[in-house]
Amino acid sequence: FFQAEDGIRDKLVTGVQTCALPISPAPDATLVDVHAIEAGGPRAARPIPATANCSNDSGTNASDYAYTGWQTAGGEAQLNAATIPAGLGTASQVVSALEAGFAPWNTGGAPRFTVGTGSTATKQKANRQTDLLFARTNGGSLAVTYTWRWSDGTVESDTVFNTGVTWKLLGSAGDGCLEDQPFYDLQNVAAHEFGHIYGLDHPSGARYETMYMYGYTGETLKRTLGAGDGAGLAALY
Repeated sequence: FFQAEDGIRDKLVTGVQTCALPISPAPDATLVDVHAIEAGGPRAARPIPATANCSNDSGTNASDYAYTGWQTAGGEAQLNAATIPAGLGTASQVVSALEAGFAPWNTGGAPRFTVGTGSTATKQKANRQTDLLFARTNGGSLAVTYTWRWSDGTVESDTVFNTGVTWKLLGSAGDGCLEDQPFYDLQNVAAHEFGHIYGLDHPSGARYETMYMYGYTGETLKRTLGAGDGAGLAALY
């Protein structure tokens, strides 16, 4: 009796094994790019100098662009509002500045990003969400954008703005430089970093392009795309 029961049990177990489905591995992410914007000239320091170190806009060239090769689908980036430095502004003001940083790329033909405040990230992390936050950056860069490619083909980026420098929400300047404002303009630097989210790289020596690798105090010219920035965006999208 027990032998017969064992035989039936063996056949049932064998049947289950035969019908088992393979388990697919979960998607994973590989860090494919780290791009930073560096301080051009001395950083805003304490005591804060009387004047900024920016220069007036002086023209751009459509051949001055480079790109990393990936594309983004756009969506909603999420800011960790708890990391906003004291004195910079309210969460809604910072969100507006960040959305303004995405705006020239959106109008240039790239997929649209909006900004929410649903992030709790305190450092960059592959989590299928575009996180924006303020924290110390490696090497003291003004801001750093990290990009991952997931094994299912999805591309994700996070941007970290350095809490070690003095940020302001500056007014507009038609010539791209507010000489009496020795602070880093959040919208200006954000526009540069968000270019990396869209897949653009640093052009060589193109001082007045948004994607030029250095940022300056009092500078606002990066808020508007240069000819090379627009050409690079068109090449990707």
